[in-house]
Amino acid sequence: MMNMTEPSLEILEKLAEAMACRAAEQHAEVRSAPEPRPPRQPTTPPKQPTMRSDIAPDDTPTTGTTIANSFYVDHEFGYPYGSLTMWDGANWHGLGTLTAQDEQGIMQVAFASSRVEFSWGTNGNITQIRCWKFLT
Repeated sequence: MMNMTEPSLEILEKLAEAMACRAAEQHAEVRSAPEPRPPRQPTTPPKQPTMRSDIAPDDTPTTGTTIANSFYVDHEFGYPYGSLTMWDGANWHGLGTLTAQDEQGIMQVAFASSRVEFSWGTNGNITQIRCWKFLT
């Protein structure tokens, strides 16, 4: 009579054969895996942002234009206005209050853009936003 708690010799041989076959398959899969492609290199180097400022007599910029490094919208629920603020790499510039329609419109366009440029006036407030979408 056979002990039912231990597998038979026949089962152990089949298990060993299946494990050896599986190990060989895994080794073959690893050896035949394709080499990863190197990362795509840009065809042209990215353009560096250029600052354009009109300089006051005391060497403080009065107006300027640059590419936004980052920007955000403040929105308070229950209040009909929000505010837009952009970073030029050295200073924060605000647009002041936006209506709900302006807030939704400019942010949808800006977040979908490849690049956002902005200009500011003598008081440091944003006077113009230009959004670029590169298709290549």
